[in-house]
Amino acid sequence: MSDEEDDYLSDKFLASAAAASSTTSSRTYSQLRKDALKKSQLKNEENRSKSRRQLELESREAGLSKSLFERAKEEEASGLSSGNKALSIMMKMGFIPGQSLGNSGQTPEDPEDGYVSPSTVSAAVVEDKAKPSTIQNSVDDPVDPLYKADGDTSRESTPLTSHAIHKTEPLPLNEWAGRKGIGLIKGKRAHSPSASERLAKMAKMAEDTNTKHRDFRDRAREEYNNRRAEGRLGPAQLTCQTLDEKSGKSFNVLWLNPNNTNTFPAGMIEALNVYGTETILGETHKISTPDRLRQQMQQDALQPLNKEDGDGDHAGLNSKVNSSSVPQVDQFSPEILEEVVQFLRLQAQDRLYLVLSYLRDKHAYCFWCGVEYESQDDMKAQCPGSDEDDHD
Repeated sequence: MSDEEDDYLSDKFLASAAAASSTTSSRTYSQLRKDALKKSQLKNEENRSKSRRQLELESREAGLSKSLFERAKEEEASGLSSGNKALSIMMKMGFIPGQSLGNSGQTPEDPEDGYVSPSTVSAAVVEDKAKPSTIQNSVDDPVDPLYKADGDTSRESTPLTSHAIHKTEPLPLNEWAGRKGIGLIKGKRAHSPSASERLAKMAKMAEDTNTKHRDFRDRAREEYNNRRAEGRLGPAQLTCQTLDEKSGKSFNVLWLNPNNTNTFPAGMIEALNVYGTETILGETHKISTPDRLRQQMQQDALQPLNKEDGDGDHAGLNSKVNSSSVPQVDQFSPEILEEVVQFLRLQAQDRLYLVLSYLRDKHAYCFWCGVEYESQDDMKAQCPGSDEDDHD
């Protein structure tokens, strides 16, 4: 065997085989499988083409992770021209990232790097301009601390060594929170109503609307029923008066109708006015002042003359006066007036119900049938009922 050929029976191959077997035997099958899965996933991610959304997300994160200054340095190092002109001007004027804007009172060690001192710029500007006007030093109008005043109270362009501390952070963004104008907002902003609060408010509004509609419908129905009862109350009261007069009755409270003054007996309206119930009657049926005075004069008229004190004409007049009876206010008792007041204060439907009930109970008369029965038993046997709906 030549020396160039490897001896597979040597200790070199045996040692390497033993080392490989020892490393593989220490790992389990599950671990080996996990490693194989990781390797396959990495290969798939490398070979797979990324979507547009993922590429935009990666570029956005990469852009937000770098500041404008770092990006400008990278572009300058790569030989590309920076597109941000304002940043390039600031860098040429000596702006250092992390420091504040303005004159810091220090000159750079190497003036050849393109840095221009702010004092140099201010001196050049002052030379081009005219001499500033004199300003009187006072407590109310102090001199600018960046300049020191000389004897003639004129400001020089030589800056002082002490400089104010400039801000290194940008001004915060104050968002507009509602209709509260410009400036600082005192107090917290009112929170927007939640969904449950909006639903509760909408339910309450719907309930109020339904209540208003229901009240309107009830009121309209009540007015319609009252007008309908007013139209039927007149014939019913006329029938009641006719039947009462047949039975020998001269007055009944159920005959009275506030819309018809002819239903009131003589002196009843005056007695009600004296009694203090003039508001019960309508304005159209209220007695005016001249009429009341005229009636009072008739009541307080002188006694008729005797026959021997006058001639024949006076005697005829005296006979007419004696034949006519003058109504007196005091002829109605307070009990009758109180009953009249209570009846007139009722609604038309209630007054119609009382009149119809009186006709059925007293005279066995049914207004809806239009028949006067012989007795209550006859009316119960032939009349279908006391209501109008029973006669349909």
